[in-house]
Amino acid sequence: MSFRASLILSMTLLILGPNLNALEYSKIDFEGCPENSFCKKETGANRKKWLEELKKFTKNSISEQTINEFVQSEYGLPISSWAQEDASLQPNILMWDSPCKQHQGTLNKFYISEFFRKNLAKKELSEFRNLFFSRAVMFDNKNQAYSMIVPRGDAPLFIKDGSLYYLREEEGYFYGLLIDRDGRLRVTKAIKSPELPKEAVCSKDLTTLFMREAPGANFYQGQFCKDIWDTTLKSYRTVLLGWSCN
Repeated sequence: MSFRASLILSMTLLILGPNLNALEYSKIDFEGCPENSFCKKETGANRKKWLEELKKFTKNSISEQTINEFVQSEYGLPISSWAQEDASLQPNILMWDSPCKQHQGTLNKFYISEFFRKNLAKKELSEFRNLFFSRAVMFDNKNQAYSMIVPRGDAPLFIKDGSLYYLREEEGYFYGLLIDRDGRLRVTKAIKSPELPKEAVCSKDLTTLFMREAPGANFYQGQFCKDIWDTTLKSYRTVLLGWSCN
């Protein structure tokens, strides 16, 4: 960006301030904002705080209890999702252009995003009509299909006490993330699965529920199932997930 263009944009930000959305902030690289993202200055500052705490945790400078207290007392941790343009008005959201062709329509365009959350409770997230979260679908102990909100483009490594365990990475720092059926989040150390996930066949009941909760008929490019090891039950459980190209 030229000096003149940068000056004009800076003056615009100064005049309009909080009325601008994240997409309009996108041409300035604020500290803490990921490269090529649509990201507000405040979001970058909060993300920097999260990364600082995560770094301490991965280097054993703070405990698991301390980092989880930080997540719950501040603004949460980043959860990968999708968003429409007006979602950029939300605080603590990061957005990028989606690489998926089916998301690039002129009337119904979707972005990939990260949204800072303290939990993934469905009731709370249903209030964000312009944000769309991935679902994992499985059977409970009564063989009834149910879904959970989970990070986009990722699969759990194992199940522990009913919670899905995800291995997550932020700028080279790895950590574990447990998500229970009610959407509660807990940061843990990065650990290996005792048994590796295996490819599985998707049942009709799982597929039906997944498609009923999808944002649209063509939103996903498909779905797949994996058998995930349950460390509590000492057996595999089938989990259905969707994929959209990334």
